Amino acid sequence: MRKILFIIMSAISLFALASCAKGDGDKDYGVEKVYIPQSMADGGITNVYNVPSGDGEYTYNFSIEEQTVEVFLGVLRSGKQAGEAFSVNVVVNDAATSAKAKELGAEVMSAGIYTLPESVSVPAGTNGKTFHLSLDKAALKKQAGKKLVLCVGLASPTKYELSEKASEVTVLVNVDALKL
Repeated sequence: MRKILFIIMSAISLFALASCAKGDGDKDYGVEKVYIPQSMADGGITNVYNVPSGDGEYTYNFSIEEQTVEVFLGVLRSGKQAGEAFSVNVVVNDAATSAKAKELGAEVMSAGIYTLPESVSVPAGTNGKTFHLSLDKAALKKQAGKKLVLCVGLASPTKYELSEKASEVTVLVNVDALKL
């Protein structure tokens, strides 16, 4: 009985292996959604993006320029298909920012501190593009001892759909940890 089961299982295994065509692993797959990758910094649980993200030189997610602090953000398209060009608007969600500030024990980042691009264009053949949340360095220094919150989102993509869970990120800036 065992021999018969072994022969049957071997035949099924060989059939299964033979049915996979060469290159099946390279075929296009996935659902094409547009999202902010930084919203997944904590595994997509809270969508909170801490700035800075740590103390080591490889964990910094910002750069300090002469007059600004540039927080690195981005737009990505999921899926493996060859990407077509698209653009998406960058928006601030004031209601979510206020709610997250209360929840996180932080303060709302005032409009005078930051600038964002109005939109981001992703060229054909690529899956994403980086953009910056620019923070005024002098204005940040006046906020010493505080944590500032801003909810940045994506809207109105010209192609593809927005991810329901990852198209908005809560940027939480620890001003003192920036060491300005």
